[in-house]
Amino acid sequence: MRADAFDNVKCPFNYKKELMRARRALDAKVAKYVSKNRAKSYRNLAQEFNLSLGTLSKIARHHQQERKPGPRSRQNKQLTVPLDDAAPAVGIESPDTE
Repeated sequence: MRADAFDNVKCPFNYKKELMRARRALDAKVAKYVSKNRAKSYRNLAQEFNLSLGTLSKIARHHQQERKPGPRSRQNKQLTVPLDDAAPAVGIESPDTE
């Protein structure tokens, strides 16, 4: 990042607000890079950005809507049976007293 990146910020300013704005911008850049480099492991990407694996995962998860969808696993799909096709309800019948 350039040393003059915040020259447009007028003094005095809200430090926390500007810090959060910068962090959101950097997080978006990291998430975009992660999205474009899906072949690389999160561990390698974390080392490239000098971040912990947990921090990188949190950034990627937060920006998940913006990432390209990858192949979906078929293992997690649940089979649902429509109510009409389900097994018929069996009622308890009283014995005939004739």
